[in-house]
Amino acid sequence: MRLRIASTAAGLALFVAAGVGAQQQVTVNLTAPYAPGGGTVTAFGYYMSPYSGTVDGSLQRLNCVDFFHDVMIGDTWTAIQTNLGAAILDPTLLYNTRDGAISNTVYGSLQAALYAYEKVAWLTTQYPANPASDPTLSTAIQTAIWSIASNSPGNVYSIAPNDVVNLAGQYSTAYWIDQANTQFDKQVAGFYDSFFILTDKAGSLQEFVYSTPEPGTLVLLATGILLVVAFVVRVRRDIRVGAEVLS
Repeated sequence: MRLRIASTAAGLALFVAAGVGAQQQVTVNLTAPYAPGGGTVTAFGYYMSPYSGTVDGSLQRLNCVDFFHDVMIGDTWTAIQTNLGAAILDPTLLYNTRDGAISNTVYGSLQAALYAYEKVAWLTTQYPANPASDPTLSTAIQTAIWSIASNSPGNVYSIAPNDVVNLAGQYSTAYWIDQANTQFDKQVAGFYDSFFILTDKAGSLQEFVYSTPEPGTLVLLATGILLVVAFVVRVRRDIRVGAEVLS
């Protein structure tokens, strides 16, 4: 048992060191609106991000990026998953994303598309812990994401619903567009390594962004497991030695 536990911890450490692939094909399932505290956020006749879903069976919080495609709760599809941190090092990875595709001239260059995805990723971290606790704020953030991803801030979907259009500050779409424009490049090194873009392989469904625990967090977790295993091994050894002395 001791050897098996140690091997598991070492395997986790190696997995962390190897990291997740820069780009791969995954199966995505949208299960429900993300509302850990209850309630949902709706606007324009749609549920709003975030959503609960799975990526290759792993539960994730998924954030809708584009307004022009639909996904229904319960849908399952195949997506190309692109790591945003890897795309910073190699922007050509974005060719498989909606904004970075050669056929899409929304941003006109891979660098501009990369900046857009970084802004979107940062915005997904700004939702309330329970988005339904402040639906007006959540809607303003979502409309800012749609606006940036489509590079068309004047469109109707880029403006918060009528009852909040005239509100200032954090309840306006414009506020969050401005925040994203000024904050996306001020994050610590490695911040975007934990973000992934999910682009429908068939090109007919919505694109999503989600994040996993930062690599540094995973490394700390693996290190902690290794330390616990070492402690348990030592305690068992000391107990065995003590028992031999007593006998």
